[in-house]
Amino acid sequence: MTAKNYLFISRKSSHYRYYEKLVHFLGNNAQLHALKQLCFPSLNYRPELNSIDLNDLVDVHMKRKEVRYPVLKKSKLLNKLFRFSYTKIEKARANYYYNFLEQHPCTTVILWNGMKQPNRTPYIVAKALGKETILFENGLLPNTTTLDPKGVNALNSVPRSKEFYLNWQGDVEQRQTQLVARAPHKQRKKDIDETKLPSRYIFVPFQVPNDTQIVCHSPWVPNMETFYATLEESLEELKKSSSWQPFKFVIKEHPSWPRNFSELHNKHPDIIFANGNNTQELIEDSLAVITINSTVGMESLLLGKNVITLGNAFFNIDGLVHHCKNVTELIQTLKGIEEQEVDHILVDKFLSYLKSEYLLPQAWGNLSDEMAHFNAVKERLENPYKP
Repeated sequence: MTAKNYLFISRKSSHYRYYEKLVHFLGNNAQLHALKQLCFPSLNYRPELNSIDLNDLVDVHMKRKEVRYPVLKKSKLLNKLFRFSYTKIEKARANYYYNFLEQHPCTTVILWNGMKQPNRTPYIVAKALGKETILFENGLLPNTTTLDPKGVNALNSVPRSKEFYLNWQGDVEQRQTQLVARAPHKQRKKDIDETKLPSRYIFVPFQVPNDTQIVCHSPWVPNMETFYATLEESLEELKKSSSWQPFKFVIKEHPSWPRNFSELHNKHPDIIFANGNNTQELIEDSLAVITINSTVGMESLLLGKNVITLGNAFFNIDGLVHHCKNVTELIQTLKGIEEQEVDHILVDKFLSYLKSEYLLPQAWGNLSDEMAHFNAVKERLENPYKP
């Protein structure tokens, strides 16, 4: 069996610094490469580039940029100019990595996430060259790290069958019920005052609008404005039912998004924003939680809540969450959500399986025992996860 040779590719960031320590631990069979940011166009592009769908790659990148910079949607000329530029940049980058990776002795290429630029270009080139690829991501549970050979989030390797977890014979662990608060974006104003909450509410965490979770994995709720409009429509329909027991929606904007949605804050009397409130308390005191596909959905399972998902998520498992593919399904689900019992056996087995079989111990950015974490990474690299 040929020994594995690992190549870590990263921009110089916190991930790069983490990889530096990891590569040092792994020794001679691991190298760290600073991702090539500026690649000059070539007169002789590799013919293999024709096998890569650069348009798809640029589409995702442009959608993310359009959310961050709305002027790109308003100006067709500017949009075309940026799209043309990105296409040229990524074609040059793909050409560079075809040449680089073809000559490099690595057997395994390791990157972060694999969906975002500029990481996605070397990722798809490595796959095209037949290299093994493995992706890092933040952990799906508190104090964990993800390392998956297939993909991350909705594209990960985790089984989607309810029966798989019910038949799993591993040890069921006690749930970790203390969540880790997210640090706010440096440009985001800190919300000091807490909002007084209604006695009956469903918690709705907003997500980062330009994240791939929304751009790539949310087929019918493309943005937070549509999310809000969906809540409005649901309320108006629910109010027509004589059996409906009134509740409100409580929204918390994602702390990692630098801008707020002030235009929505007082738009509907039964939809309240609580940006200054603690997320764990918002979950614990809610009737249920609605998310597109956020990690808050996982945290809500930890805290024993009914979870409704609207987007593609790896935890869209029958009996684990209530997945709604349109607003009609959401309204029907909301009508009976209070009568739905959480399947605690399934939840406990699902969470225990993730923690013991899939996730790596400790959050990569906050290691309390580096050697234990690095040994777990080394074992997973040598034996990639398979269900």
